[in-house]
Amino acid sequence: MKLAKSRSSRPLLNWVLAQGHELLAFQVKRSGGEYSVLVTPQDGARRLYVKKLDDSARAFHLHAALVAGFREAGWTSVAYR
Repeated sequence: MKLAKSRSSRPLLNWVLAQGHELLAFQVKRSGGEYSVLVTPQDGARRLYVKKLDDSARAFHLHAALVAGFREAGWTSVAYR
């Protein structure tokens, strides 16, 4: 079976956390064989954090660690996909 490469720009994982009126999106995106972990304000105007990795497991682990750290600091999960 041949697997087709995804052409979707949708993230593989997207969590939104809130604190007060601030919203941050924590995402994992794939482009070819590279995975990007991003933290952006919900409006998407700029990127606060970007880390590129070659391994999906490391990308998902980093995403989980970032979300856990923010939740421990008082941020609340409001959406995930």
